[in-house]
Amino acid sequence: MDETKSFWLPNGKKHSWFDCHRKFLPEGHPYRRNVKDFLKGKTVHDDPPPWLNGEEILHERINNICGLRKTVDCGGKGHDNPTRSIEGYGVDHNWVKKSIFWELPYWENLLLRHNLDFMHKEKNFFDNLVNTVLNVPGKTKDSINSRMDLPLFCRRPELEISQDGRVPIPIFRLSKEGKEKFLTWLKTDIKFPDGYVSKFSHCVNLNSGKISGLKSHDCHVIMQRLLPIAFAELLPKPVHTAISDIALFFRDISSKILKIEDVARPKENIAIMLCNLEKIFPPAFFDVIEHLPVHLPDEALLGGPVQYRWMYPFERYMYHLKKKVKNKARIGGSIVAQCVNEEISYVTNNYIAPSTVQVPEKDVNEIRFTYKYLDVPIMFQQEGRISGKSSSAWLNDEDYNILQTFLLLNCEVFEPYERMFEDYMMDNHPNITSNDMTRAKDEKFAMWCKDYINNASKSFEFPLWMLEFVQGPKHQIKSWPMYYSRGYHYHTQSHGQNKKTMNFGVCVPGTTETEYFGLIEEIFMIEYHGAVGLKAMIFKCHWFNIDQGIRRHPSGIVDVCPQMHYDKYDPFILPEQCDQVCYVPYPRLRSRREEWWTTIKVMPRGFFETKEVSQNAIQNNIVDHVIPSTNIVRVEAHAVQDDSNYEPMPMINPEDEYLSENDFIDQYDEYSDSDSHSD
Repeated sequence: MDETKSFWLPNGKKHSWFDCHRKFLPEGHPYRRNVKDFLKGKTVHDDPPPWLNGEEILHERINNICGLRKTVDCGGKGHDNPTRSIEGYGVDHNWVKKSIFWELPYWENLLLRHNLDFMHKEKNFFDNLVNTVLNVPGKTKDSINSRMDLPLFCRRPELEISQDGRVPIPIFRLSKEGKEKFLTWLKTDIKFPDGYVSKFSHCVNLNSGKISGLKSHDCHVIMQRLLPIAFAELLPKPVHTAISDIALFFRDISSKILKIEDVARPKENIAIMLCNLEKIFPPAFFDVIEHLPVHLPDEALLGGPVQYRWMYPFERYMYHLKKKVKNKARIGGSIVAQCVNEEISYVTNNYIAPSTVQVPEKDVNEIRFTYKYLDVPIMFQQEGRISGKSSSAWLNDEDYNILQTFLLLNCEVFEPYERMFEDYMMDNHPNITSNDMTRAKDEKFAMWCKDYINNASKSFEFPLWMLEFVQGPKHQIKSWPMYYSRGYHYHTQSHGQNKKTMNFGVCVPGTTETEYFGLIEEIFMIEYHGAVGLKAMIFKCHWFNIDQGIRRHPSGIVDVCPQMHYDKYDPFILPEQCDQVCYVPYPRLRSRREEWWTTIKVMPRGFFETKEVSQNAIQNNIVDHVIPSTNIVRVEAHAVQDDSNYEPMPMINPEDEYLSENDFIDQYDEYSDSDSHSD
C-alpha cells in the first residue's frame, strides 16, 4: 500500500496507475529509458516492490501508523477524512483502517491473505477496454476530462484538444464502419456449441452502437476467445497486438492446469503487455482494475489455478438460493424455510418412506452396444444417444472399402496383421515406397485380411467376432442428424448450418503432431452379419487441407481456410476419436479471396480430465503449450489522419468545479453518510 506510484488526475477526479508497471520490467529494458511514451521526461530505475509477509505488514507498518483505527470503530469504508486523522496518509502510505482479519491468530502467517477475484477483474477490464474502443458515451475512458489531463502528464500533442475545441480521434477508436462490422460480427456471425455461452447477441445494440447486459461468463468468453482475433483488421496493428496480448494473458493464467515453470512466462509478459497499453491509451484508462493483473501470476504460484479461487461457483449457488425466495419481505427466512423443506423431503424419501427401488425408464434413443462375448474390442462398445428423424441409405463400393479398411487399421487386434501385410508387400515389391505402401493398404488391406483369416481359420481357431468382422459390414446404414456422446452434442452440417449454434465442427489428432479439422457431414450406424452382431457409430466428415489450409500463431491460435480441402478421400472417424470445435470467421472490412476461420476447441460438459491428460499444461490437451514472449509495440502516431469515417466526440464542457483530492474525499464522505441515513 505504501509502494504505489499512482497519482491523482485533477480533471478526471480519480487515481491513475498509469506508468506504474515499468518497474516490473527486467533491468536494462528499453521501456525503462523511454521518456516520450509514458510520463513525460521520466525514466524508471526502481525495482519491483518487495513481496511483504504478514509480520512485516502488521508490525512494521500497520501498528506504527498513528490514528489508524479498526474496522469496528471506523466502519467498513474507513473514510473519515484520512488526510487529517491518519498520520502520513497519502505521503508515506495509503492505509485507512485496520482490517478485522488481523485479529485472527494465523492471519499474519498466511502467504496469500487477500485473493484477487479473477472473475470480476476480467469482467471490469473487458468492460473498460471495449467501451473505450467503441467510444460508448458515459462509459469510455477517453472522455473530455481525460483529454484535459493528457497534456499534464504525457507528450501526445496530436491528441490534445485544439484551441477551436476540436478533439482529435485516437488510433484505438473504431471507425463507424469498423464499429458496425464488429457489432454485427458479435450479433450474427459468432456461433458456439450448445451450452457454451449464453445468447449474447441480445446484448448487442446496433442502433446505439454499444454492448450492454453481458454476464460475467459472456465477458470471459469474449475476452479469451474473441478479442485475440476481433480487431486484427479493424484497428491498427499495434493496437490489435496490445489488446490481443492482454486477452491471451487472461486465457493462459486462467487455465485449468498450470505448471510452476509455465507461470514464470506470464509473469514476465504482463509488465510488457501493460506498458504496451500505456503507449496507446490515456492515463484515465488505467485505474486499479488495469493495474491488478500484474499480481495475478504471483497469486497463481501461491494459490494455484484460478478455478479454485474465483467467484463463479458462488455466484451460481447464490442464483440457486435466490430461486428459493417466496416472500420478498423476508428473504433470509424464506431461504431457510425452503432449505428445511428440501432436507425434510430428502430424509423422508430416502430413510422413512418404504424402500422401493424405482427403475428408470429406458430411453429409446439411448445407444449402448453390449455383447455376450467378452473379447469384443472397445471400439464396438460405444455409448451415446441419438436424436432426430432417422433415415436409411446404402454404402457405395468406394465408401464400403474405405470404411472397412479404416476400422481394421484402428483396431489394436489387427496391428500384427498390418505388419504382416507390410512384409507381404515388401516381399512382392522390394522397391515399394512409403506412399505406395499407404496406397496399397487403402486399396488391398481389407481384402487381404479377409482372405488370410478365412484361410487360416481352417487350421487355427479365431474369436467369433474376428471372423465376422473381416467379412465386412452390411451395405445398408441408418443415419441420424444428432448424436450425444462423451459430453458432446454433435450435429450434421446440413442439420445445424441454419441454427444459431455450431455443433458440427470436429478435430482429430493425427499420427504426428498434425491435427485434422473438419465438418460432420453424416452420422450413421453400421452393423455386421453374424451371431455377435457388431455395431458401431461412424462420423463421415469433410476435412480441411492440413498443409496450405492451416496456419498456427505463436500464441497457440489455429486458423483454417474453408476453401482448401484435404486431397485424400478419408472421411470416416469414430466418435471417440474426435473433439468438438467451433469455427469463428474474422471480422473484415473488405472481402478477400481466401477466408480464414479461427478454431476454438470445446471441453466436454460433465467430464473431467484424467491424470494422464492433466500432465499437459495450459489450454492444449495434446502437446505442451508454450507461451511466447511478448514483444514491444511501435506506435508511430496516436491520432488518425483522416477522421471522416469516425463519430466525433461530443464536446461537453465540464460543469463541475475543480476538486482537489482532499475535497473529493470530503464530498464522498458526506455522500456516504447521507446514503446510510436514507437507508
